[in-house]
Amino acid sequence: MHIPIKGMKRKQIRSGSVLILVLIVLTSMTILSVGMAYRTRIEMKLAHANAQRTLAYYLALGGIERVKALLSQEELSPLVIARINQFIGTAKGEGLFEQFKEYDLNKGNMLTYSLRDEQGYLNINKSDPSSWTNIDGIGEECRASILDWIDEDDDTSPGGAETDYYERLELPYISKDSPIIALKELLFLKGLTREIYLGEDLNRNSLLDENERDGWSEVPFDNEDDRLDFGLVDIFTVYGEGKVNINTTPMTILSALPGLDDKMAEPILTYRAGSDGRLGTDDDMYFTSSEEIANVEGLSELQIELLQQYCCFDSEYFRIFSSAGLRGTFKCCLMAIVKYEDSQFKTLYTERLF
Repeated sequence: MHIPIKGMKRKQIRSGSVLILVLIVLTSMTILSVGMAYRTRIEMKLAHANAQRTLAYYLALGGIERVKALLSQEELSPLVIARINQFIGTAKGEGLFEQFKEYDLNKGNMLTYSLRDEQGYLNINKSDPSSWTNIDGIGEECRASILDWIDEDDDTSPGGAETDYYERLELPYISKDSPIIALKELLFLKGLTREIYLGEDLNRNSLLDENERDGWSEVPFDNEDDRLDFGLVDIFTVYGEGKVNINTTPMTILSALPGLDDKMAEPILTYRAGSDGRLGTDDDMYFTSSEEIANVEGLSELQIELLQQYCCFDSEYFRIFSSAGLRGTFKCCLMAIVKYEDSQFKTLYTERLF
């Protein structure tokens, strides 16, 4: 049988074209399948990570409820408030994780919580701004930015910022020009970074732990200067009437009050610590009235008058820090403000610090 040469070439060309088309389709399907498989793996990892972050968040919420439960067991008084102001607890120490296999401590799970008196901090809206610059971490520009944000005028202080500055940002907004109602507002202010806001004291134990001086390897990020730098959340509050509780306020804030310094504040701390020299123990001393400040040795009449002017002796607001971690990777730190009202502790505000 004779087949024309031209016919053979057409068939070969047609067969070759079909083969190429098939190869293209198979290659495309293979690439699509690999891409979909890769995307699926990424989505599964993201879903798992999100689930772990969510679990860490609710675990930290559990830490807040745990502190509220412990608080409810106490009959609050100036002495009790002074003592519990130093409270730091862990789920491990209380044996809470032992009841749940999913929170195996050997897998890097952790939950720590601490309690602080909210009126041991300076009220950012009502305290004397002249005292702010006596605290490390609050420079003139920081002070100016805060005052421009809360004052009622549009006049820009040296180093500060008003609406004309904020409107030029990539995502513009206006200066509030009214009191701060949540500390998180500070993150909107000129020059106030998250590092300045949070500081380095991750678990709020006032100690420089190993993970708080490791640079930028993990939260909290720090400058590796072997010094614990406090953040604005360790200094300010928006609750209370503007006075600080002399029974609970730390040296950093007490010594920054107008007319006082470290040397003048030291007798107060010594008096509060009691005979054993340690805060948070049963022999702690406390003040119940302004007249009792005169019992502290080493204070002048002027210093006593200043303390009576700037200090109070009781509290109804408290701050809880709760930090949770799962498998040493997924971490969450919450800050909650609770108020003692009608014999109950009510949560007024909760903020995720990281």
